[in-house]
Amino acid sequence: MTNRTKPALAILLSFLIALAMTACALPSPVPVDDGAPTVATDFTPSETTTVQTESGYAVDTTDMMGNAVRLSAFPERIVVLDPADCEILFAIGAGPNVVGRSLTCDYPAEVNLLPYATANGKNDPDILLLREPQLVIMGVEDAADTDLVDTLTASGVAIVVTNVTDVNNMYGAISLLGAVTNHVSEANALVSKIVTAVGAMQTKVSEHNDTVYLELTPLKEGMTTLGGATFYSSMIALMGYHNEFEDQEGLISVTQDQVVGRSPDVILTAEKEPLPDAVSTTPDPAATPDPEVDALHGKAEILARSEWSTVDAIANGRVFYFDPALITLAGPRMIEGLDALYTLLYLNTQPEFK
Repeated sequence: MTNRTKPALAILLSFLIALAMTACALPSPVPVDDGAPTVATDFTPSETTTVQTESGYAVDTTDMMGNAVRLSAFPERIVVLDPADCEILFAIGAGPNVVGRSLTCDYPAEVNLLPYATANGKNDPDILLLREPQLVIMGVEDAADTDLVDTLTASGVAIVVTNVTDVNNMYGAISLLGAVTNHVSEANALVSKIVTAVGAMQTKVSEHNDTVYLELTPLKEGMTTLGGATFYSSMIALMGYHNEFEDQEGLISVTQDQVVGRSPDVILTAEKEPLPDAVSTTPDPAATPDPEVDALHGKAEILARSEWSTVDAIANGRVFYFDPALITLAGPRMIEGLDALYTLLYLNTQPEFK
């Protein structure tokens, strides 16, 4: 168990919800006191209206990396590469304009009818351009692909980059996507809905020193988790708990010794118990074979790890399956994620997932 303390989080709900109802871009609705997770950018896109600005552009703003975004007309053909951005676009009514997606964009269900704009899950500028996009929306990882960015720029395709590292600046991402797609009011309504849900949840939770470990990939594939400066870590903080690996950043690989040594209070596994006759994944060749454990999956596999018997979460029966999309993607389903986290953290009950 990691011994840390964190001051209480506070929300100025009445003021912020009123802001969310306006057509202006919203500031970060969840201010954070010293010691709590920091706001990465407090990003607010510059004001954009549905008519041409004084500069002569329908859209004249900046994205979350500070890049100028100027569009003479609102885009009718959009390719989206980030799954959270994809969910936001459909939630604010811009889904009909999405004409291509990446392999990871799979929600809502109608997204799966759209063609891929990538090749075997990887960026391919030539394939993406076949979708004839006027705008490509991507996260920072895709924006680091210079070949992709240079090709799109040379082809006259506008790019918008989002960069969400916590709950606070997720609101800015929603507002930005609303601004560039001519769905400002819908975006502000979505922000208002999320702010209200977060505020309601914070009246039910309390501060804890307990820690949560999220196992994204299981032992047999090489364990990975998320550290600090991630949306997941911010979600855990909102619930009054700590991310066990908040002292590190981003996606990280961890060992059994590290997890056992830290002894997290709660363990979440992203691996489901498979249905009968389900096809197993290819084992990690570097992992130590354990026939008894390898036959198990998810929660059952974690509970069967002989070296983990002293871990607090194991000893206290606090190991749960969790749909990772609800707490790792900065989109509207984070409301479901908060409710599910409350169920397991405060009611000690396995949540049900759709």
